[in-house]
Amino acid sequence: MDGNRCFQINKNIYFLKASDYMKTITRTKYLNRIIELNQTPDMKIITGIRRSGKSKLMQAYIEYLKNHYENINIIFVDFMDLTYEEIREYHALHAYVEQHFQEEKVNYLFVDEVQTCPKFELAVNSLYSKEKYDIYITGSNAFLLSADLATLFTGRYIKIHVFPFSFQEYCQYYDEAGDKEKLFDEYSIKGGLAGSYVYRTEKDRTRLVSC
Repeated sequence: MDGNRCFQINKNIYFLKASDYMKTITRTKYLNRIIELNQTPDMKIITGIRRSGKSKLMQAYIEYLKNHYENINIIFVDFMDLTYEEIREYHALHAYVEQHFQEEKVNYLFVDEVQTCPKFELAVNSLYSKEKYDIYITGSNAFLLSADLATLFTGRYIKIHVFPFSFQEYCQYYDEAGDKEKLFDEYSIKGGLAGSYVYRTEKDRTRLVSC
């Protein structure tokens, strides 16, 4: 096989992997639940184990808002992104949000991986008390389940707990409507953490889940 042909095959394989890695599905059950809570006077706290899809769910909801509403202002903070490292301190987080508030609009505040900002609750509670933001946050299961949320948050809140893929979602992910027994056998081995599906071996999938 000549070098050019080999390069072409390798390039195609690379793009196939990238496509698989980026594949997502709409988790209708959870998305509809958040939509039901749109503009209610509660903080919406999205919890779940690592890689269960909390951040993807938040992003899907943001896209929903952009597609269905016009007079809105979305303030988004992702503490896993170094872009926001300078506001990983509760005074700075508070100031950043206030600076991006827009009058005459419905202001939505989204904070992803909030637990990485020490004393974040002081900023969130202060912003909540102003009654001018619809607030949504995600955080690690270990932190949010160990904390006394009633003490942490002085305002009203509703928890939305995100679980790994159900068997139905697994079938949806693979666009399969065929042999359910075979699919269930695969699902019982691979589990519901979709990020592991791009790996071909059980060893690599286990490594991702356990790290």
